[in-house]
Amino acid sequence: MKNRVNYIDNLRWITVSLLVLYHTAMAYNTWGEANYIFFEEVKPIASVVSFISPWFMPLMFLLAGVASSYSLKKRGYGAFLRERLVRLGIPLLLGILVLTPILSYVADVTHNGYTGGFFSHYGIFFTRFTDLTGYDGGFTMAHLWFLAVLILISILSVGILRLGRLCAPHGGETPGNGSGQNERDRNGNRTKVILGILLSVLAVATFDVRFGGKPLILYLCVYLLGYYIFSDTEFVDRLSRFKWIFVLAFLAFSITNVTLFIYVGGYETLNTICNYAAFVTAIPALISLGHDHLDFKNRLTAFNAKISYTFYIMHFPVVVLCQYVLWLMGAEIIVGFLLTVVISYPLTYGLCFIVDVVKRYVNNKPAESK
Repeated sequence: MKNRVNYIDNLRWITVSLLVLYHTAMAYNTWGEANYIFFEEVKPIASVVSFISPWFMPLMFLLAGVASSYSLKKRGYGAFLRERLVRLGIPLLLGILVLTPILSYVADVTHNGYTGGFFSHYGIFFTRFTDLTGYDGGFTMAHLWFLAVLILISILSVGILRLGRLCAPHGGETPGNGSGQNERDRNGNRTKVILGILLSVLAVATFDVRFGGKPLILYLCVYLLGYYIFSDTEFVDRLSRFKWIFVLAFLAFSITNVTLFIYVGGYETLNTICNYAAFVTAIPALISLGHDHLDFKNRLTAFNAKISYTFYIMHFPVVVLCQYVLWLMGAEIIVGFLLTVVISYPLTYGLCFIVDVVKRYVNNKPAESK
């Protein structure tokens, strides 16, 4: 169990770290999205977004589902929900008050020519409710929507788990011996297979079904797949035997998807099929790679795992501010892209380190005062 958590944690922080590259590239997209700052269409850079988009958020929710299977065993329903609300809810509220106004301000300056100060823009941020992207300078949760949706899915999943009485992802709730236990194991395995198939089909079917601009049903399905199916060590062991088949299929569908969407166009049906297939094959491919090659822990990976949520929260304002400053300096396209990536990674890590030090100080202070 400990080793499984190691590779799940490593997959999480590696996936999160890709978002610096992803959100930097969004400023050069070719499909007309305003973003918080936009320069011009650059197809090779936009290809980064197109390659990552089909799978990285579903993978994040699936990994959260796997982690929740261990957390629920340790804490129980009530403590699990309290931990989710504190760990995700407080950063969400602080981020909306401090971080996302930065993104909205930059968007208003670069898109609309806003000339006021940053703090005076707060009045616009908290009163202009339009499409909630913040691209027009209005209110937005920006990338922090992930935290809000994860809270919602955590609550829904607990209700589903209680209703289904399938608290343990490995079968029956009570260990036993003899033929009775074997029968319960077989029934549990059959139930998991059926459940896995149903969740997988529903996830694919709702890939483009959106509420508030997000495929919430898809995210709930992959979260539950993580909880029930991908937390099963034996299942992932068997899955990893076909690792290279999944990897090759994932690369083939992803490259075709990027080529059709960015460079060719006019093949919408085939493009959609490749987009779906990239999502379907990416999950087992990346989980299998993690299982076989990321099942370790050292000081660096432990720190990265610990700050993964903080990194997620901090990276986007850092990226956009870097791009904004470079824009003011008149940096060229390629230079601006490369400098943003090079600067944003260490700067985000530095902020995460500071936040970690402050959190450890706050957590240890009551104990020291006693």
